Amino acid sequence: MSLTKTAHSVRAGFVAAFATAALFGTAVQAEPEITFRAAHSSAPTSTGHKAFEFLDKELREKTGGRIGLEIFPSSQLGGERELVENVQFGNVDLTFVSSAPVASFAPQFFAFDIPFLFQDRTQAYAVLDGDVGKEILKSLDDKGMVGLAYWENGFRQLTNAKKEIRTPADLAGLKMRTMENEVHIAAWRAEGANPAPLAFNELFTALQQGTFDAQEGPINLFYDMKFNEVQKFISKTNHIYSPWPLLANPDKLASLSPEDRAIFDEAVKAATDYQRQLAKEADDKAEAAMTDVKITTLTPEELKAFADKVTPIVDLVKEKAGADLVDRLLAAAGK
Repeated sequence: MSLTKTAHSVRAGFVAAFATAALFGTAVQAEPEITFRAAHSSAPTSTGHKAFEFLDKELREKTGGRIGLEIFPSSQLGGERELVENVQFGNVDLTFVSSAPVASFAPQFFAFDIPFLFQDRTQAYAVLDGDVGKEILKSLDDKGMVGLAYWENGFRQLTNAKKEIRTPADLAGLKMRTMENEVHIAAWRAEGANPAPLAFNELFTALQQGTFDAQEGPINLFYDMKFNEVQKFISKTNHIYSPWPLLANPDKLASLSPEDRAIFDEAVKAATDYQRQLAKEADDKAEAAMTDVKITTLTPEELKAFADKVTPIVDLVKEKAGADLVDRLLAAAGK
C-alpha cells in the first residue's frame, strides 16, 4: 500500500475526528511529559480498553508521571483500518486491532485466518509468543509500524438473529457480515453463507436494521458491543482464534530514551498478561449475563462438519501469507 496515496485523506479525516474525540478522551490526573495517543474501536468496557488503562497506570507509576496514555475508545479516531493507517502516519501512537485488517498491510497476518488452527488458549499463546508469532509481528517493521505484542480478541463464534445453527446447511440464505478480509469471506462462502465485509464500527447499526442476519466474533466482544440486543442466537464454533495485535508508531517509540523504552516494554508485557487474564474471564461473564440469548454448544461431529467445509482455505492462506510461513505455523500448532 502506498502511504502517500491515502495520506492526505487520512490526515484530513483525523483532524476532525481528533477534535471531536478530545471531548471524550480518558481523563488524566496530570499532564505527562510524554503522552501516547492510544485509540481503539472497542467499547470502554472491553478488555483491551482496560488493558490500556492498566498500561497508563504502569507507565505513570514507573516514571513518576512522566509518561502516560490518552485513550480514545469506540472508534472515536476511526475504525480498525483507519487506526492502522493513523499509526503509520503518526496520528495515533498505540492501537490494538483485529488481525484480519492488519493482513491488508502485511499479508503474513493472513496466516491467523486458518480456520480451526488452535485448540485452546494455551496453545495459541505458545505459538503467538514463539518464533513464528514474533516473525509475523516483525513483518510490520517496513510497513510504518511496530508490532509490540498479541493481546486477545478471542475465539470467534457464529451469531445470528434468525435461528439456532448447528450445521453448515443451516447457513443457507443468511446474509453474513465478515471482517474486511478475503480469506474470511471465502471461508464463510464455503460454509454456505452469503458473506460480505463491513467495518466493525458500522456493524451494530447494520445488524439492528437487518442489513445482515449473522456475524461472527468473540462472545465477550459481542456482549461489550451490545449485539445481544439485536442477535439472539450464538453457536460456539470456535472457528478462529483472533488475536489483537498491539501496534505502535515507530517514531514515537524512537523518541523514548533507552531507559524509558525499557520501562515501556516491561509495562507492555505486564499489560499483555493482564489483558489475557481479563479475556479468559470475560467470555464466561458475558455468557452468564446473556440470559436472553440461546447459546448452543456444538458436538464434536457438528464441529467437524464445519471444519471439513473450509479445508481448502489453507491453500488460499498459503497463497496470501506464504507457503513456508503457513507450514511452520501449522507445525507449531501441531497440525
